[in-house]
Amino acid sequence: MAGVALMTACAAAGSGTGDAPSDVDAPRPVDAAIVVDTPVNLCPSAETCATATMLGTVSGDTGNMKLTAMGHQAAWFRVRVTENNSDIAGVSLRGAAKLTSPGAVDFDVFVYVNTGSDVIECSTTTGTTTTNGTVNQTRAEWGEGTISNGASDSRTMSIEVRPISGACAPDQMWQLEVEGNWN
Repeated sequence: MAGVALMTACAAAGSGTGDAPSDVDAPRPVDAAIVVDTPVNLCPSAETCATATMLGTVSGDTGNMKLTAMGHQAAWFRVRVTENNSDIAGVSLRGAAKLTSPGAVDFDVFVYVNTGSDVIECSTTTGTTTTNGTVNQTRAEWGEGTISNGASDSRTMSIEVRPISGACAPDQMWQLEVEGNWN
């Protein structure tokens, strides 16, 4: 019945007559079917891609530097992956994010890199993801091929830690490791 009331109120408000019902701003009942079909974030966080925490910088083509973070709910991070190899032979840039979930809660990790332009990416994922038990890893690679392109391929990697199942608790921590120039 709540669904019928919601549909009737919406139809009246959008009838185009210009005479809106007096209770247009009144709270409307929610149809139970809508709630069931809507994914629920079990571990909400105020962080978004736009407010991501900067973890630091790693080289994407030399060395093997790692950065780490821990948490118990959804999170966003940024890592600057720099091009440091300037040889005539091209070396692609590589960045990886490895997430270890606690036993009771399942999290996934998503990597976003705008490989064509040095701007922040928040919507299109990049890389190849593998899962082994409670470990989820995404590896991304971009930039030069076998010949140097003469331009900087440095990029900012956006990393999303997303809860998949289970209820979050402060004693159920995930561990994130971000690796530049992964092996």
